[in-house]
Amino acid sequence: MSGLRKLLLPILLGCAFAGFAQCQVVHRGDCAVDAEVLLLPKCALETRDGDLYIYKEFLPLFFSSAKDRLASTFLPEFGWAYLDRRGLIVVRNVANFDNGPSPFHHGLVRVNREGKWGLADSKGFFVVPLIYDGMLEYEETHRGWRACIGCRSVSDGEHSWFEGGDWYWLDQRGKVAGKAENPMKPGDAGIKWNF
Repeated sequence: MSGLRKLLLPILLGCAFAGFAQCQVVHRGDCAVDAEVLLLPKCALETRDGDLYIYKEFLPLFFSSAKDRLASTFLPEFGWAYLDRRGLIVVRNVANFDNGPSPFHHGLVRVNREGKWGLADSKGFFVVPLIYDGMLEYEETHRGWRACIGCRSVSDGEHSWFEGGDWYWLDQRGKVAGKAENPMKPGDAGIKWNF
């Protein structure tokens, strides 16, 4: 069996058992987008007036409910991103969280570009510019994000965490609300996050 057939056979069998809705593929010319594949191919994107859009033929794959305002996808050059119902990519470089994009909290989402972190709103405007060296996901108990200056990212391959630096709490609007404890104490190897 050829390499391509070996690769496609489990996918096709999975689609047969899961049902059509789980494995929907939409075509636009030679470009195909599979609803189950997180990576959106470049052929599904167009630039209009300097903005990046997904072709309208592919939008039904992303919006399963009429009330959804935004949907997420993974773009080849920008990582996780959110798009609106018109197909406009409104937020790029969304931070990873638990093998997917960071979710919005109080209208803000974590963004990470070139090692710097900030918060963007649902229209893609930076409420907190990319000035932090690290940022953890929103913590409901503290009603904010924990962000650091001077920390560094460390990874063991599966998990990533931040070490060192000065830590601050950012409130629900992204404003500095005070000093925060370093979530990773020296010698503390037990706490690790996928950020």
